Amino acid sequence: MSVVYIADQGASVCKRGDRLHVFKGFHLLRWFHTKDISQMIIVGNITLTTPVLTYLLKHRIDTVFLSYYGKFKGRLVGEFGKNVQLRVAQYQFLDSQTNREQLAATYIKGKLDNMQEHLGRRLKRNKNMLISEAILRNQGIIERLTGASIDLDSIRGYEGIAAKNYFTAFPVLITNEGFSFSGRNRRPPRDEVNALLSLGYTFLMNQVMGATYVCGLDPYFGALHDIAYGRQSLVLDLMEEFRPLVDNLIITIINRKEIRPGHFVYNALPDDEAEEDGLDPGTRLLPVSLNQDGMKIVITSFAKMVNSRFTLEQPAGDWSLKDIFLLQARKLAAHCQKKKDYSPFAWT
Repeated sequence: MSVVYIADQGASVCKRGDRLHVFKGFHLLRWFHTKDISQMIIVGNITLTTPVLTYLLKHRIDTVFLSYYGKFKGRLVGEFGKNVQLRVAQYQFLDSQTNREQLAATYIKGKLDNMQEHLGRRLKRNKNMLISEAILRNQGIIERLTGASIDLDSIRGYEGIAAKNYFTAFPVLITNEGFSFSGRNRRPPRDEVNALLSLGYTFLMNQVMGATYVCGLDPYFGALHDIAYGRQSLVLDLMEEFRPLVDNLIITIINRKEIRPGHFVYNALPDDEAEEDGLDPGTRLLPVSLNQDGMKIVITSFAKMVNSRFTLEQPAGDWSLKDIFLLQARKLAAHCQKKKDYSPFAWT
């Protein structure tokens, strides 16, 4: 079963028999067998007919609605998970500061290990000193996080330093002369690479969010990220160890010239899909955004990554990434119930 992305602006989705058809006007763009869909991502101005909504709810197909610019708007949820005992166990477990600190350190160590894997792979083809230095500096941070009791503020501080080291090497990872990178920025992203990273992280967040819903975890109560109104802290926690995969994807589509400068629009007037944090506070414009062709390229590339397979030691075997999101959420559920210790995803 696959994740289906629909981003054809102005299109409508209707159900005919056992198929979902995507039309733009009277023109059929594509169709899908309903039995093949595990999740549907609706990006921008797309219309779903009532029979489609009814089918999605009846068969509990996770349906996510994003703005055209990748901002999460909401999801179609028929019924929240019935496992109240799991959420009670989650609240009780994460109410302990010690438990939160140990789990947060595990998340960040997993993230840093995967950042090292990403840089190490790039170093094999690009013997640049900036990459070697970032790997060396972050190895020291990983060692500090291993086997020690560290408070949350220190864990977040180490993560911030490691991220700075990591992104310092980013400019030399990009070999496409049409793109440059001078540092991570967001809300709003002010250059092409940051716009791509933010969009990729949004897609990642929604995949992980779906996994937490399936497992019945409360997505708003996490360990690493502070609890705040409207912040899905647990989702943000779980997605940390997967961020380097998104980084690798974005660098790859840039270097292969699948995405080009011509796929971007600059200082555009906002529309009904634009969010407040996507606007330049001075000009009230969108500093940089993808056009429709560029959006389709990123969506297609992300979907391929989600369906690609990775080798795990526990549980042993080759798993698709979309299944690994669910496995990690289930590991966390077992950890909160004190059945088994949580182990992060290891990119090998």
